[in-house]
Amino acid sequence: MTKTIFLMMLLAMLGGCSGHPTSMQDVTSYCRSLSTEPDCDSQSSICAQYSEITLHPYKSAEECRQACEEVRQNSLRATGMLSCQPVYQSVEGKCNEFCNSNYE
Repeated sequence: MTKTIFLMMLLAMLGGCSGHPTSMQDVTSYCRSLSTEPDCDSQSSICAQYSEITLHPYKSAEECRQACEEVRQNSLRATGMLSCQPVYQSVEGKCNEFCNSNYE
């Protein structure tokens, strides 16, 4: 009984330690794991653009999130790849998560 309680407490503490700031690798891995429409053939380019954002320093989370949004807007405007829009939106969300967890 004592071992069970100890084990439960240990697992609860370890579960609390698992939260870590979102990293560039998290954004890139998430992007690469998404399935895309057959017409969206630029996923590696999309992932590279969002990875670039995570390499630059920003003054605030808002400035970082604006960079995430600009990637989506500029890319969709330039390529007109509406079939890629779900990928951009999903990765922009992960990019925003990066900004929120790494900047104030």
